[in-house]
Amino acid sequence: MRAIWSQMGWAAAGAVALLAGAATGLAADSKELVIVATGGAFEQALRKNFYDPFSAESGIQIRSVSASNAETWTKVKAMSEAKAISWDIVTAWPEDLVAQEGVLDKIDCAKLTNLAAQAVDGACTDRGLLRTTGGVNIVYDDAKFPEGGPQTWADFWDVKRFPGPRSMPNAGAPWWPLMAALMADGVPRDKLFPLDLDRAFKKLDELRPSVTTWWRTGDQSIQLLRSGEVVMSMMWSGSGFVLKEQGTPVTVVWNEAVPNVAYWSILKGGPNEEQAYAFLNYFLTRPDAHLAFANAFKYDTSNRNALSLLSDADRSSRGSLPANHAKMATIDATWVAANRAAVIERWNQWLSK
Repeated sequence: MRAIWSQMGWAAAGAVALLAGAATGLAADSKELVIVATGGAFEQALRKNFYDPFSAESGIQIRSVSASNAETWTKVKAMSEAKAISWDIVTAWPEDLVAQEGVLDKIDCAKLTNLAAQAVDGACTDRGLLRTTGGVNIVYDDAKFPEGGPQTWADFWDVKRFPGPRSMPNAGAPWWPLMAALMADGVPRDKLFPLDLDRAFKKLDELRPSVTTWWRTGDQSIQLLRSGEVVMSMMWSGSGFVLKEQGTPVTVVWNEAVPNVAYWSILKGGPNEEQAYAFLNYFLTRPDAHLAFANAFKYDTSNRNALSLLSDADRSSRGSLPANHAKMATIDATWVAANRAAVIERWNQWLSK
């Protein structure tokens, strides 16, 4: 994953090639394609910039399903056991590419004819095509901290210097707050794995009285800060920048942010494999659409040509900027994949106490 981030950055490609998508040749009466991603404004941006243009060109209608990471894999497991796969493309995190290997098709990168001209190096992996890159960051309310808010997870834990209610994620990836807890306890951001769970949960115990909400969706995390219910949050960088652009004065901190990388993956036994490849190939094209999507959420995508279109101000806000990326934590996707079930079980037990 680190290789992908470093390769994305960062020399911008010179020419902005606009290749035709593979979807063009498919019949207009092809089956619908079911794509799973988080909902809300993020899904709306996917539809506006990718789903609807793909449907207009190919005649293939996309039915979007909103689901968290945990909800996705619970449903996929049930469909797989029933041998009745009704979804085609799902959102996968790096650890999912390992842990969910049994239900994900191996990607034939040779079928993605737009890959070489449009994608960042390493975008196509065995089980997924790179979709977006961002972070899970400290985001704080500028109005509550006019002289500057928390810059580290140790600051986030310091309720005396930075008083007020917090929110943290309960979105299917408990290793995010566990990583934050370890950094707050002094563990270097590049030496977090294997996670010392006892130490991390002990540190979380300290902050728990000040965490008023464990959010499950990006929209929920946005509303918590917008309404003033919390003064700071551990939240997706994209959600933080959406909140900022909507007029709420917040700061998104890249220091010690946790990488948030997502892929498109094809499910084994899905009903529309040909259409799924057509969409993935189409997704790689049209840098202007990637730019519009990226500007809405401050996430980079797998289209390298879009990077050269960014303004200096937008470029400076991205996690892919080398200066920002250098401040981020390191996540071991292989360790997470091997230990996720045990970590999630312990996390759920801890939350229920």
